[in-house]
Amino acid sequence: MIRSLINIISWRAFLLVLLTSVLVQADDFVISDVKIAVTTSESVRKLYESIPYPSSFDKPIQLTSGDDFKMIFVVNDKQTQKGVQPHQAFLTLTSEKNGNQIPIIIRVRENGKSKVELDMKSAPDELLSSPGNYSLDLIIGTFSYNDPLKYHVGTLEIDVPIQSSGPSPVVYGPKPEIHHIFRPDEKLPPIWLSYSFMAIVLIPWVFLIGAWAYIGVNVSLLARAPESSLMSILFLGSLLAIEILFYNYWTHLNIFQTLTWLTGLSIVAFITGQKALSDVQKWRSLGLR
Repeated sequence: MIRSLINIISWRAFLLVLLTSVLVQADDFVISDVKIAVTTSESVRKLYESIPYPSSFDKPIQLTSGDDFKMIFVVNDKQTQKGVQPHQAFLTLTSEKNGNQIPIIIRVRENGKSKVELDMKSAPDELLSSPGNYSLDLIIGTFSYNDPLKYHVGTLEIDVPIQSSGPSPVVYGPKPEIHHIFRPDEKLPPIWLSYSFMAIVLIPWVFLIGAWAYIGVNVSLLARAPESSLMSILFLGSLLAIEILFYNYWTHLNIFQTLTWLTGLSIVAFITGQKALSDVQKWRSLGLR
């Protein structure tokens, strides 16, 4: 019994050690193909060096006004030597004078290749206002590996005239008041023009009533045919309702409300008008006036 228990414990210990060794081996990634280049504002190359990881650059990298610093590298898995895309990558510049840190975000491709650039023409104000020596460190972290990587690349020697950073901008302070300027109301046309168009709209009705008075309206047929009289009344009522709808559109309705009502009234006017006109044609064919 005791021997069996010892064997079980031994196997469990062996498996635990094996899993631990696998995890430790899998939690490593390395940097390769590290290259540093410095060019002047006239595109003249001042420096171009390759650094074997994990060695650091042995002498300070000098940067003056207008210089452009570039660094390329590849993040690889230590076991498979394949490219790794970490979740976060930074290049930090730590001042040896006051300890201030200036981070630069690095974007790494899926194959692990990356490029970071520091152009002194557009460098951060914190860097231009405090020249001197800065420790250059590469920090990489990802969820796939337990421990982040911190690689000391070298030292930057910033040699630029000291520039005053000026007052710090207020980030969370009150903003200037926004004065809204609304568009003035549209001017209405002259009253005489409105009445003129109203008269133009009412002229067909005046002409229709005048024509009925001149020709003579025979309403006896309507009394003998109630269905036809109803259709005629509905037809004329739908035309009058459309005119009233246009008036309401001018006063207070919008275009969508007007189109909704106009669609329904147009259908009623079409159906009743077709029936009323067909009845009139039938009466004429019978010789009725």
